[in-house]
Amino acid sequence: MTETPSPAAFTVFGEYLRYLRRRARLTQRELGAAVGYSEAHIARLEGGQRVPDPAVVRAQFIEALGLKDDPEAAQQLIRLAESARETRHALKAGAPGAGQGPPTNLRTQLTSFVGRAEEIAEVKRLLGEARLLTLTGPGGVGKTRLAVQVASEVLSLYPDGVWVVPLASVQDGARVPHAVAAALGLPAQDVVTVESLRNRLLDARALIVLDTCEHLIGACATLAVRLVQMCPNLTVLATSREPLNVPGEVIWQVPPMRCDEAMQLFVERARAVRPEFTLDANDEALLVQMCQQLDGLPLAIELAAARLRVLSLEQIAARLDDRFGLLIGGNRLAPPKQQALRTMMDWSYDLLSEAERALLRRLAIFPADWTLELAEAVCAWEPEGEATTSVILRREDVLGLLTQLVNKSLVVVDERGGQLHYSLSNTIRQYAHEKLVEAGEFDAVYRRYLAYLPLTPPREAPANAAPRRARQKRPSQSPASHTA
Repeated sequence: MTETPSPAAFTVFGEYLRYLRRRARLTQRELGAAVGYSEAHIARLEGGQRVPDPAVVRAQFIEALGLKDDPEAAQQLIRLAESARETRHALKAGAPGAGQGPPTNLRTQLTSFVGRAEEIAEVKRLLGEARLLTLTGPGGVGKTRLAVQVASEVLSLYPDGVWVVPLASVQDGARVPHAVAAALGLPAQDVVTVESLRNRLLDARALIVLDTCEHLIGACATLAVRLVQMCPNLTVLATSREPLNVPGEVIWQVPPMRCDEAMQLFVERARAVRPEFTLDANDEALLVQMCQQLDGLPLAIELAAARLRVLSLEQIAARLDDRFGLLIGGNRLAPPKQQALRTMMDWSYDLLSEAERALLRRLAIFPADWTLELAEAVCAWEPEGEATTSVILRREDVLGLLTQLVNKSLVVVDERGGQLHYSLSNTIRQYAHEKLVEAGEFDAVYRRYLAYLPLTPPREAPANAAPRRARQKRPSQSPASHTA
């Protein structure tokens, strides 16, 4: 009769797992199904090709292998899992490049990361001081790419892992914990709680990147706060078009690309579609204007560069007044909102309330910047017969709505001469103008705008003249600002 080996006889996790699985008369597929892993994952664990997670071993494997009544075997399996993890960390600490590095789901980027040296340095500095950092900014400004680049450069600072949680395709806030669990490689479960994530991350010195939070802002805010509260060594880096607005959050707005970096990005992406592409002196001047018109948005610049496959630089520049028709056909593997400039703007617009949409589109009437008082005078009114289908905005509503548009990275605010001024980027103004016309509000808003222009007596613009004048104005040729 074969003697049953003592648990202490096993010194390698994979070998002991194989022994216990066979003793329980389970196939690799059956064990995998019981703990939420694939058959291949179990095979790699037994072959020493994957490092076990002690928390998962404790929570899932003990019961699946029938070890609840065999505490000695259970404790040995957990000890071997912890030993395997510690061995890997020791290898990494002992020599640069040794082992596989900290666990991560970061993927090698297929395109170069251009510029942003100052931004990377600042985000790294903030990560060293804050445990909950949110990168905000308008759509297309490069929040995700910057966060991923920073995560890849600080990987060695988080020995227990760096995990990116993509949320763009998640539509239900209740599924945010499931997305985090999936990124961490935890077994699939019907219900994932914050407590189960805490068990995995409790003592982990790790970084989690919650990417694209704006459409799930409440769920992301709740989860991020609870995780950093319960896991003392965990850091959360979020990207969102608006802040999470929670205690302990540090907010940093991602700026547009500087002109020289935007030009470099355009040239590098242009050479991907036209390897022979070069710039002469005239082209450089034209490209400077293009990058300014495109607000230094990396997404818009990359989409414009892709158009060099069928258009010249001059043709692209001439068509930027119709940028939403021009800048389409992006990377088909990217989320839909990143495949065209219009879908990127639609994503932001659709997340607004009806009142926020109404104010945003009416603000497009201003060719440059404006004050709060001017916005209240022009954009808020209660229609009396002339535009009964319009959304009613009261004067006292404007401040709150304008604040929300600033928070959601759609309106820019700056201070000059002790007074706050507000403005829209070229891209947002053009999009909002289209929405203003679609809503049938252009004539009414334009008449109110003319009535409040300094030194201009109130008058009614001809219904057909106002739209024509507006179409002739190019965002890059805006006149001086108007103040009330």
